[in-house]
Parts: sequence; structure tokens; C-alpha cells
Amino acid sequence: MQSDFSHDKIPRGFKHRFRLDVDREHGRIYRIAWSPDGRTLASPAEDKKIRLWNIEAGELCQLFDGHSDSIICVAWSPDGLCLASGSFDKTIRIWEVATGKLLQIMERHSGPVHSVAWSPDGRTLASGSNDKIIRLWNAQTGQLRGTLEGHSDRIRSLSWSPDGKTLASGSEHRIIRLWDLGTEQMRQTLEGHSDAVFSVAWSPDGRTLASASEDHTVILWATRTGRPKNIFEGHTKFVTSVSFSHDGRLLASRSHDRTVRIWDCEMYEMVAVLEKEASFNWSSSLAFNPKAPILAMLSEKDEAIDIWDLDFVELLGSVPPSRSVHYVNAKVVLLGDTGVGKTGLGLVLANRPFKPTESTHGRHVWKFESRVVELKDGRGETRETFLWDLAGQPGYRLVHQLHLNEVAVALVVFDARSETDPFAGVRHWDRALRQARRLRGDTAPPIKKFLVAARTDRGGISASPERIEALIRDFEFDAYFETSAKEGRNIAGLAGAIRDAINWEALPRVSAPELFQRFKTFLIEEKDAGSLLSTADDLYRVFLKSGEVSPETDELRTLFDASIGCVEARGLIRRLSFGNFILLEPELLDSYASALVNAAKEEPDGLGCISEELARAGRFSMPAKERLKKEEQEKLLLIATIEDLLRHEIALREPADDGPYLVFPSQFTREYPDLSDPEGKAVIFIFEGPLLNVYATLAVRLSHSGVFRKKEMWKNAAKYTAIVGGTCGMLLRELEEGRGELTLFYDATASEETHFQFEEFVYAHLRRRALPESIARRRIFLCSGCGLVVTEQLVRLRAQRGFNWINCPVCETHISLAGREERLAAPPLATVLEMDRAADAERERETTTSVLQGKMATDDFDVFIAYNNTDKAAVKRVAEQLKERGILPWLDEWNLPPGRMSQQEIERILPNIKAVAIFVGPSGIGPWENVEMHAAITQFVKRKLPVITVLLPGVATEPDLPLFLKEFKWVGFAGGIDDPKALDDIEWGVTGENPQKHKRY
Repeated sequence: MQSDFSHDKIPRGFKHRFRLDVDREHGRIYRIAWSPDGRTLASPAEDKKIRLWNIEAGELCQLFDGHSDSIICVAWSPDGLCLASGSFDKTIRIWEVATGKLLQIMERHSGPVHSVAWSPDGRTLASGSNDKIIRLWNAQTGQLRGTLEGHSDRIRSLSWSPDGKTLASGSEHRIIRLWDLGTEQMRQTLEGHSDAVFSVAWSPDGRTLASASEDHTVILWATRTGRPKNIFEGHTKFVTSVSFSHDGRLLASRSHDRTVRIWDCEMYEMVAVLEKEASFNWSSSLAFNPKAPILAMLSEKDEAIDIWDLDFVELLGSVPPSRSVHYVNAKVVLLGDTGVGKTGLGLVLANRPFKPTESTHGRHVWKFESRVVELKDGRGETRETFLWDLAGQPGYRLVHQLHLNEVAVALVVFDARSETDPFAGVRHWDRALRQARRLRGDTAPPIKKFLVAARTDRGGISASPERIEALIRDFEFDAYFETSAKEGRNIAGLAGAIRDAINWEALPRVSAPELFQRFKTFLIEEKDAGSLLSTADDLYRVFLKSGEVSPETDELRTLFDASIGCVEARGLIRRLSFGNFILLEPELLDSYASALVNAAKEEPDGLGCISEELARAGRFSMPAKERLKKEEQEKLLLIATIEDLLRHEIALREPADDGPYLVFPSQFTREYPDLSDPEGKAVIFIFEGPLLNVYATLAVRLSHSGVFRKKEMWKNAAKYTAIVGGTCGMLLRELEEGRGELTLFYDATASEETHFQFEEFVYAHLRRRALPESIARRRIFLCSGCGLVVTEQLVRLRAQRGFNWINCPVCETHISLAGREERLAAPPLATVLEMDRAADAERERETTTSVLQGKMATDDFDVFIAYNNTDKAAVKRVAEQLKERGILPWLDEWNLPPGRMSQQEIERILPNIKAVAIFVGPSGIGPWENVEMHAAITQFVKRKLPVITVLLPGVATEPDLPLFLKEFKWVGFAGGIDDPKALDDIEWGVTGENPQKHKRY
């Protein structure tokens, strides 16, 4: 135990009590946890042991040993008599605290256990894992009592509500789910983060849930409504953990940005910042004591624990470390079919001059208004409203479905002058809004919907008042407006109604440092001024020239980059994954994405595809006025667009003799030959949701599953070959707008296991992408003797009498009415999970390919490689493997243009490069390497550039290196040139993120 503390800058209200130092051989500590009485702290560690610390004496009091791999998490029973632990060994163990005796071992997870949580009544233990599943255990017997499924990515954190009725879970797929433990069903889905959720915690009174995310923010959720109460901005890197104080007044958050921040949960202000050394832990833990104003947190590279006493009165009464601003954003969407006048209407609503417009593509985003209001407590709050004009062409619906979230007001626009069908598209857009809101669950704020007649200056309304009234009633519109953007008719009235309709109290408030808001204002002004594409460096230089701040510091640049991420989360700008480029008009990506979707649909053979070469070259039909004029900018946007299509799984990349093709499963036009009644049909799913999006992503993920290979596709139909044999297929029929029927069918060679895997993968996908409560599954039972279809009524009546079989009334053949699970001795659930992982991995590989294309197009090299020419073959092999990981190396054979001198090119490329790798083979360092090394070292000193020494196979473990290289940690290919550990270490050195840690954790 250490009582002195001199490393960190200590804010007012903090007093360091002591540091708990453990023998460094124990390795990294993971999630720490206080006992219910606040007297003991548990610390699970990398050495497979749990240590209990007496917090009064600051001494180790107990040691538990029994796991076969590192322990990630621990949780105390409510009475403090038992401790539960979860580990990389995929097990949960329960220990008796007094004796250290192991009471139970639970083994059902197929991945590391990231979180365990004990119910307040002590009867149930919940565990969350890498396998995306939550399991509920009887804490006394260790028996499995329930399984909660619904997350589509690793579950990072679990937390019980104080009343024990609700379990909160956070996952890497940005989602927080609330589970009703009475019914063991999902109660709410909380959506607000734009990246992985690492930590969730309930306030002591159960009214608030806090969450920490990779998107650099902390969100406070109102648990009654499931809506965000406040979003805290200020961290500049991943936020890994949150914890409430014992009275719920304060919240602590820990981040990779080297800070711990304390937030006032009533005034939504940051009250203190404690600077800490960087953590390498994805769950870097901190925990408030449940009984006293004491805060525990990991220190010294997560190998020690600091204990702090906090003076709440001083913290809440002192001047905040930086002034906060508070703001709320509202999103208003203009929807309607093409050519109805949305864009002209949007222009005048945004106080821009009216101008005649043709049918526009993609989307436009304009600021409607910004105003400051005074709250009851005297603070000012900025309220900003943005108009989103979404293109109405059918080809854009795949893309626009992604933008119908967090809508406050929707204007459904129709063309008053149309004499054929003035309300064309109204049904579609109304249903799309309903589905988007229902997919977000009850947590989404209600949407106000206005029916708007546009262009009334062109001859009045063609529909009768009675028909309009019926439409308003049937679709539950909140108001109706007849407008003319050209003449300004009723524009002021509509604008006023929009202002009055926004329920600002239901929208999440954001608290951010004042400097963040200044950065954001600058970025939005640049966007409004018509800037399209700039590097972050160029934008930063423009900002500095504005004279808004001085002087320039490294911290200022860090804050500027963090603010870019916050504006991006609102959908107003977009950081490209290559070249450090910021796209100030991300709506352009919609235009290009939708144009590619249309181009695939127009393919003459009806195969729904387009050559990637043609796509990247921009050689497809698209209105000239919608295209970028600068060819180089368009080239970069097309790379980013293809990356988006692959990332959202709207398209898949397939190899062909003339190069890869982008295949869009939703855009095939050739008809399936057996459309009405496919042979071998076995299951029918009825569901509601964005049908094409659900179908397209399912078709892509099946192709990437590793178990099924795409065989053939048609319009809304696809066949797959199972790797173990047999053919499976699916056929989508639209029953009505937004409601579909998905039929699964098989050939005679498909096994029961293949049936089960295909069906369960489809079902899991529907639960994630469709409206869960709308999904209905109906099995088709056939007589193998004569082909008779057993009716649903007969199946139901037999089941009511306890029979899962029937004899065919035609040929007397025995027909099993058992489900797939009953017909399989051990349903292969693990295989279904592996399919999901394989699909995720293939999606990442596909998008990595596009990212690399962007890096190559912008000379965005990650690592400069220096080597002896005698080692060229080995070095090229390593370079190829780095590219597979998304790391772009500069290698002279690949990147040195003819006629250029090596030294000149080195001097050109090094100022922008992220790292230097110096390869040393059995022949030692080459003569050119010495020159390159000195240049690299110079850059390292100036820019803190990582210099990585890489020892190739055959080099001694203690090589004779130049003195200046011996100062750096080196990487060795002890396991051969394909050694994954060595490649992981190079990646770690280049990116700063340890892939080994991420792979395990």
C-alpha cells in the first residue's frame, strides 16, 4: 500500500487515500467491485485470481484461485456472503467469501464472460458474453433458468435495477436493452449511442441509467420512458466505465483520454477532471463505494488500484473546470414521392430564396432555426432544428430507411396539382415512419405528422375535401397545410406549426464544453458555406485563422477532433475512413449509393449487379447536376459509398473473371420460376418492417455465414448450398406495404441439421431487423408418401391433444409434426452463433478492402517499411498480411514511382506517415536502411512517431542492433513469417490498439 500520490494533477474535492499495489506478476486488473457494505473491494486479474482488499487497512485479506484463464468481472451477492466471477475460460464461478470455497461452476457460454450481475433478491445471477447471449442462473443451485437473446454483438455490461425487476445490458452494437425479468422478455431498446456501449449502471433510486460508449459520450437515460435525459460530451476518446455515487448525485466516468470526469447529475455539469495515466483496458474500471463518498479506480496500466476520498460539498460548490453549454437538436424530415415539391418547400422553410427545382436525388440538410431559451434554473439552452429533405425515387428507399430515426416532425408532402393520384407515396412514407419508430420501441419520442399539399399555386387541389379529411383521419395526421413555396403561401403558418410541434422536453439534452460548441458552430458554418470535402488538418487551420481561440496546443487539436465525432454523430458531417478527410455534405453519399442501386437494377440480365471497376470509375447513369464536378473528389466519394454499401450489408462483393462485382440482392429483376408455390417449402415467416432492407441484409449475411454459399438469386428469392450438402432457399412476397411473407424451402438432400441452422439464422436476423412483435412462424408439414400438406388447423388440434404426429388420411404414412428442435438430439445453437460471427468477419474484410482502396488513392500510408534488399521476399509477405488487416504499408517496390529517387520519395512521404517499421533479417541492416532509419528517428523526435524494429525469422533473439534502435521494443517472428503474434504486435505499434486484447476481450 502506498499513501503518497504525486503523479496526477488533483482537482479540488479529491483526496488520495492510498494505492493498492499488487505484485506486478498478477498482470492487468479488470472490473473491480465493492462489497454491499462498502468495506471490501474485489479485483479480478489476468493471473486467474481474485483478490479481496480490506479498504480500512488497505491490505489484501483474501485470494481466490480456480479459473483456468484471466478473470474479467466479479459481482457480490446482495448479502455479501458470496462472490461471482466471469472469465475468459467461458465459465462463471460462485465463491463463498468467508472460506474461499468454490460453490458452483456454470458452463454454457461459448465465449468469454464479460459481465456478471446479481439480482437484488440474491436468487438470480445474470451473465453476459462474447457469444451475444445473456444467461440467467439459479444462484443457489447453479442451474440455468433462462436465456435472453436479441443482441447482435458482444455483451459488455450488465446491471440490475434496484427493484430487481429489470436487467440492463450494453453491447458493442451501440444498443442497450432492458429486460423484464418477470416475463424474461425484452422490454425496451435504448438507442442513442453511435458506437459500442462498454458500461451501464443504475442510479440508486432506479430512475436513471448511465451508459459509457466508444463514441466518447456518456448518456443518462430516464428509465421510465427509456429516453435520453442528457448526453455528456467532453471526453476525447473511448469512455469505458461509469459509476454512480452512493447518493446518486454524482456520476464518474473513465476514458482512454487519460481522464476521470465527475458529473453533476442534477445540473448536468462537469464538476471535476482528474488526469490519469492511459489505460489499455476496454473495461477500465472505476467504482463508487455504495455507502460512502469514496471512489476506486485502476491505475498504473491497470495493475494497481487508487482509492480516493471525495468531498461532495466542495465538488458541487466549486467553479467547474470548464464552462459547459447546453443544447438540444430536433430533426424534421420532408417525405414524399419524387417531383412533389419537397425541395422547393424545404428551401423556403430554411429561409432560403425559392428557386424552381427538378426532382432531386439523395438528401439535403438545412438549418431551420437556432435559438437560445432560458430554463427555469436560469441556464441558457440552445435549441437547433434541422430540415432533412429525402429524395422520393423508389431506388432511394433502401438508403433513406437508415435516416428515419430520431424524427421529431415529419412533413408528408403530396403534389396538389396531380390529377391521377395526388396521394401517391403517402401510404408508403407513413408506414415507413411508423416502422422506424416501432423499431426503436417505446423509447422513441412520438412523431408529429403533417400532411402538406405543395404547389397549390398551380391550379388548386385536385382531391376533394372529403378525401383529404379521410386521409388525415385514416393516417392520423396531426395537421394539414396547403402551401406554395413559390408564392410563400402558408409557409409562415407551417413554420410556426413545426416550432410548436417539437416536444423539446422529450429530446435528449447535450452538455458539452464551451469550446466543443464553438468547434461545432464552425463546422456547420463551413457546411452551410458550401464546402464539400476537406481534410481535418485543413479545417483546423481555417479555424485557427478565424481567431476564435489562442494559443494553439496539442489539447486544442484533440478537442477539435473530438468535436468532429460529435457533429458526425448527428449525421451532419462524415469522417471518411481514409485520408483524414471530412465530408461536410454526407448527403452526397446517398446520391451515389442510390445511383449505384438503380444501376444494378437496370442490369440487362436482371442480375442486380454492377462491376466494381465501373462503380469506382463513376461509369453509371446519374444526373449530371447531382455529380461532383471534381473528378478526384468523386473518386474518393465512390470509394466511401461502396464501403457504406458493404458495411450496411446492402450489397456483397463477388469475384468474377473480369474483376469483382457488387451484387445487390434486392435489385434482381428476373423472376423466380416457382414463385407461387416453391417445392420443398417448410417454414413461412410473416413479419413487418422495411422489407427490402431486411431481405437484402439477410441475403448478404447468409452468403457470408461460412455455412451457406450463394447458389443463385432472383427477384426476392435466393438459393444457397450448404457446405455439408443440400440446397436451401428463401422467397419473399410482399403482402402489403411494409408487411411480408418469407418462405424457406429445401431440397431432399438437406439434412435436419441444415434445416435447423438455416431456419434459426433467418429467425435471428428477423428478430434484429424486423418488428419483433410482428414475427409469426408457421411450419409446413408434408406427407413423404403422397405429398399431402397437413393443414394448420389439423396441426393445432393434434397439439392440443398432446400429439406430435399424425397418419396421412390419404396413404396412411406416419407424419411427424415435431419442430426442428424436437427432431434434433442436440440443436447446434453454437453453429448458428458461429455463422453470425463469420458474417460479421466477412463484412469487416469486405469493408477493409474498400478502406485500403481509399488509403491508396490518398497516399494515406500507415507504416513506412525499411529493409535490406536480401530480405525482400519475407518483407513483402509481411506487408501483404498487414494489408489484409487494413494497414497500408509503404514499400518501395509497390510505391516508388519510376524515375524517382528513393530518398526524395522518403522525404515526401514520412511527414504524413503514422509509423516506421525497420526490418532486420539474417544479413543485418542494409546501407539504404541506415539513411532511412535516421530520417525515421528524426521524424520520431519531431512527431513522436512510433519506430518498430522487426526481427525476421533466423535473427538471434538478442540481435546486434544500432544503439538508437535498442531503445525501442522490438517485434520478433519467432514462429515463422506468418506468426500471428508478431503481426499483432506490429499492428499494435502502428495503430496503438492491441488486437490480441480485442480478440480476447
